[in-house]
Amino acid sequence: MKKKNTLKHRGVCSHTAATNVVRAATLASFLTPMLASGQTGLEETVVIASRVPTPLSEVGISVDVLDRELIALLAYRDLSSLLDIQTGISVTRDGGYGKAAAIRMRGEEGYRTRVLLDGIDLSDPSSPQISPRIEHLLTEGIERIEILRGPQGLMYGADAGGVISLTSRQTSEGVDADLFVEVGEEDFTQLGINLSAGNDWIQGSVAWADMSTDGFNARPSDVDPADKDGYENQTLHGNLKLLLNDHWDLQLTSHIIDADNDYDSCFSAVDFSQSNLCTDVFEQRSHRIAVNWRTETLTSSLSFEDLSSERVFATEGISTFKPNSDQHELSWLSTYQSSVGRIIFGVDLQEQSYDDEFNQRERDNTGVYGELQLPAFMGSATAGVRYDDNEDFGHYTSWRLSTSQPLNVGPDSLVLKAAIGTGFRAPSLYEVGYNQGPFSYPPASSTSLREEQSQGWEIGLHWKQGANSLSATWFDQYIENEIIFDLATYSGYLQSSGKVSSRGIELAGEVALGRDWSIIANGTWNETETSSDSQRAYRPELSAAFSLLWQRDRYQSALTLRGQFDSVDVTNLPMQDTHQIDWRITAEIAGNFVLSFRMENITNQTDQRIRDYATQGRAGYLGLRYRL
Repeated sequence: MKKKNTLKHRGVCSHTAATNVVRAATLASFLTPMLASGQTGLEETVVIASRVPTPLSEVGISVDVLDRELIALLAYRDLSSLLDIQTGISVTRDGGYGKAAAIRMRGEEGYRTRVLLDGIDLSDPSSPQISPRIEHLLTEGIERIEILRGPQGLMYGADAGGVISLTSRQTSEGVDADLFVEVGEEDFTQLGINLSAGNDWIQGSVAWADMSTDGFNARPSDVDPADKDGYENQTLHGNLKLLLNDHWDLQLTSHIIDADNDYDSCFSAVDFSQSNLCTDVFEQRSHRIAVNWRTETLTSSLSFEDLSSERVFATEGISTFKPNSDQHELSWLSTYQSSVGRIIFGVDLQEQSYDDEFNQRERDNTGVYGELQLPAFMGSATAGVRYDDNEDFGHYTSWRLSTSQPLNVGPDSLVLKAAIGTGFRAPSLYEVGYNQGPFSYPPASSTSLREEQSQGWEIGLHWKQGANSLSATWFDQYIENEIIFDLATYSGYLQSSGKVSSRGIELAGEVALGRDWSIIANGTWNETETSSDSQRAYRPELSAAFSLLWQRDRYQSALTLRGQFDSVDVTNLPMQDTHQIDWRITAEIAGNFVLSFRMENITNQTDQRIRDYATQGRAGYLGLRYRL
C-alpha cells in the first residue's frame, strides 16, 4: 500500500421471437426490487421524484427505496456494490474497492446519473463528464436510499438520466450512536462512528468512516510487477438542523472525502512509457446551507451549495496530472398545496469551473422549473417543464408527463404507472477543453460539440398485498448527438450522427415466506444499440439479483445471488457471463453488541465485467458493532 498523499460495457444480437420468450421467462423467475420500507402502516413518501415529499402512490415514475434495516442486512460496505443488485442497474469497476466505477442505469452512461447526499450534488466537474465519484461513496452512516430510474430527473436538471438520493442517519428525539469495526481479506479494515441526537429545537448527526485495504492484483496482464492495488478512504459527514420556530428552520450539511487509490496502466511523466505503479488521490469538500419556511399550504427553501474537488494522478511517485474543480449552486424551491392540487416551482443558479494545468474553463447555467400535480381519473397526474440557459450552449426546454392510476380498490393494490420526458446534456467543460487543448488533433480538434438531446418513456404495473409486491415496467429511451471519445485514433471527443437507444423490461418483487423468511429479487432485460446498430459496450442484455433473507429474534442472514449475461467490450467482442454469491449473518450478543460475518464471492469466481479486470475472489470479513 502506497503512502497516503495529503491531497487526494457485439453487435446487438437480432433476437428471434423464440429467444425473447425464453429470456422473458428467465427474467420472470426473478420477482422484485429492493422496494424497501413502508410495507404496512402509513403510506410511504418519497422526495426524489419532485424534490418535495410525495406519497409513493402518486408518483408515476419508477422509484425504489432502501431503508436503514435493509442496507444493514445486505451489508455491502460501498455504495457501488449495493447498487449493483438494484433493479435496472449494472455496475462495472476496474477491480476492487476504490477502483473506477460506472453505474449504468437502464443502459445509460454513469455520468448521466445524479447522486445527492442530504441534498448535496456530489458531481465532480473535474471528471470528463462531470460524473459522481461513486467508487468513493461508502454505506456507513446512510439511513435511506431513493433511486429514480430513467431520464425523468427533470427537477434536478435536464441532463439527469437517473437520480440516486442518499439520506444520512437522523434522530428527532433522544440519542442514537454506534461504533463499528470490521476486518477481512487483503488486510481490509473499516472503522465507523455514527452519532445522531435531537430534541424539539435542534437535531444533528455525525458519521465518520475509515476504510483501508491492500487490495489485490485485478489485471491478469499485470505481471511487471504483479502488485496489489490498495485503497484508503476517510469520509466525514455532518448534518445540523435548527428548528427556529413552528415555521422556520436552518440546516447545515458538510461532506468530506479523502481517498487514495492504487491502480494499473498509466504513463510515465518522464518518457511516456506505460507503468502499473499508478496512484489517484481524490479530495472532495462539499457544504450546503438551507433556510426552510413552511405554513399549512406553502413551503419554501433557499439553499446554497459549495463543492470543490482535487485530484492528483501520479506514476511511480511522480505527479502527471492534477485536475481540480469547483461547483457553486444557489437554489430556491417553493411548493403551494391547495384543495385542488399542488404547484412546485424552483430556480437553480449554478457555476462550474475546472483547472487541469492545461486548460481552465468556467460557465454558468440557470435552470427554471415547475411542476403541476393534480387528481386525474382515479389517481393523479403530473406535468413538469424546465428551462435551462447555458452560458456556452444557449437555452433548452425539457418536459415530463406522468400518471399513477389505481386499477382496483381493496386489500390488493394494483396500480398503473406511466411517464414520458425529455432532456439534454451540454458538453462538459472537460470535453470542450480537451478538444481545444494541446493533446487534441483532427478530427476531434475541428469538431464543434453540440448538446446531447434525450427522450424516454416507461409504463408499468405495480401490485401489492401486505408485505408482498410485484412490479413490471417496460421502458424505451434514446439519445441524439451522443458525445463519445475517439477510441480509433484518440484524437479527442467526437459526436455520433444517429441515435443511441436503450429499451427493455424490468421485473421486481418481494415475497414474505412465513414469519422469518422473505425473498427480494429483480431482473432486467435490456437491449441497447449504438448509432451504428451494434450493442453498447458493457451493457448486459440480462441482469438479475436474488436475495433470501432470514430474521429471527437476535439473528439475521442474507444470501444474495447476482448475475450479468450477454455483454460486449468496447471492440464488440463478447464478454463472459458473470455471477456472484454473497452471504452475511449477524447475531446480537451481550446486550448492545452485534457480531457479524460476511463472505463475498463464495464460489471464488474471477469473472471480468471490464476487459482485463477481474473481480475480488472469495473474501471473508468479521465485524463488531456496539450500540450505545
